[in-house]
Amino acid sequence: MNPQGRWSREVVAVLRKELRTEWRTKTGLMTGGLYGVCLVLTVVFALINRNVNYFYKATGDHPLQDVCASLIWSIVLFASLLSLPRAFLAEEENGTADLLRLMARPHAVFWGKTLFNLFQTWIGGLLLGGLFVAAVGLDVRHPWLFVLCLLAGGAAVAGAVTLCGAIVAQAANRTALAGAIAIPLLWPLLQWGVAGLQSAIGTGLLRDGISAATGMVCYAVVGLVVGPYLYAAVWKS
Repeated sequence: MNPQGRWSREVVAVLRKELRTEWRTKTGLMTGGLYGVCLVLTVVFALINRNVNYFYKATGDHPLQDVCASLIWSIVLFASLLSLPRAFLAEEENGTADLLRLMARPHAVFWGKTLFNLFQTWIGGLLLGGLFVAAVGLDVRHPWLFVLCLLAGGAAVAGAVTLCGAIVAQAANRTALAGAIAIPLLWPLLQWGVAGLQSAIGTGLLRDGISAATGMVCYAVVGLVVGPYLYAAVWKS
């Protein structure tokens, strides 16, 4: 049997398992999705209460417009932190971790769960980002850069948070510990994500946004390459 073919089948099997579990329980949708929507509505209600529309001004350089990049990235990031670690934490809570070890090799397990988290982050990020833009009437000067930053940042977040969930899966206070470990890893993404979205909105230089998107792509590649080997070491221990 071709080892490469067996590995790909194991990845697809893990991914299919995650999709079926999410379709049945909708845990990620209910936690991260509803949390993100509530944050968007909170920002909208705050602007309505002030009875001021900052986003249709001719100047387009109001400070609150600049802050929108931070708000969008914070919503996407924290919604991901709520839902993504459960890809591994749920296995320990449900008592299916040992069965998963018998079913597939560690690299295939990591890739299957990371791909599921990647799709979940991309869909959630694009939906929440689009909802925020539509709800506040935000003018996006460079839509392609806006989408690129959400996709690149989502890939980096998915790889980092999935690895953190895998590392602490067997710990006692695993949920809180996963978030605590993820914060240092996600710190560079905060700066790159905000800088990229600021450039997409038009309050920053375009070259800075392209550099930020490139940094997030490189971060995602490193995380997705190193992550399976780190998880394999944790798996064996």
